[in-house]
Amino acid sequence: MDYKKGFDIKPKDILNSGEVIFTDGTNDIIPNQVTCQAYGYTYNSASATCQAFNYSIILENKFNNILNNTSGGSTENGTQNTILNGQESITKGNNFNNIINGEKHQIENSINNSIILGGSFGQVKNQGEVVIGGGGFNEKIGLSQVSFVQQSNKTINNTETPLLTQYLPLTYIQKEKNSVIGFEANVIGINYGGEGTVGEYIYLQLKGAVVFTNGLASTYTQTSTTIADGDLTATATMKDVTATSFGVNVTGAAETRVQWTASIKLWQNKLQITF
Repeated sequence: MDYKKGFDIKPKDILNSGEVIFTDGTNDIIPNQVTCQAYGYTYNSASATCQAFNYSIILENKFNNILNNTSGGSTENGTQNTILNGQESITKGNNFNNIINGEKHQIENSINNSIILGGSFGQVKNQGEVVIGGGGFNEKIGLSQVSFVQQSNKTINNTETPLLTQYLPLTYIQKEKNSVIGFEANVIGINYGGEGTVGEYIYLQLKGAVVFTNGLASTYTQTSTTIADGDLTATATMKDVTATSFGVNVTGAAETRVQWTASIKLWQNKLQITF
């Protein structure tokens, strides 16, 4: 676009938000109202910006609700690359790369790379979780189900460290109010440097259950068994990480770099009444 007569700046770019950025040929410029309107755009006094169109988060989310097969339910805004097979299942939005098979399942908002294999009334609340629904008491989701979660992390000393769900920062297993959750976690740590010898390992198995009250207070009962000892000194336990999350915590050896992975199976029985 050429410079309009009497103006020494002109439009350069239109952002996804609809805002028009001007230039003097070298620098980006935010125009005043007179300049904005002279080029045929609308001036937004509230934000002091020049607009080519009105931005709509609803419209953007609908455009992002793409590449889905929703023959078995519905997807809320921002769901991408997701398959729903069966009846009456739903993704709650901002989800991608999920698969649901069965009926009346639900994947919560911003949960990705997860699968509900079958059954009914299953609920996914953790990244990368695999769920089998156990049916709904009074048609409520997530009351009876089994699921699988992967956690991993690295330690460089003997400080207790929580493992991360899908190795995502600050991401752990979500607690469930008014529930008893049985768990089995198979935990493997391998020395990858520092003290000791690279390749030393330990394979631990945690078995137990945790009770979560309506206020998410927790009580754990568990055992830890060494399945295989490859000369690495380390421990693991299932415990709270935050007020709303839990998971496997590991303690490695001093000055030893250990790479950890845990495959966790969860059995969930949740009440509709509080305790």
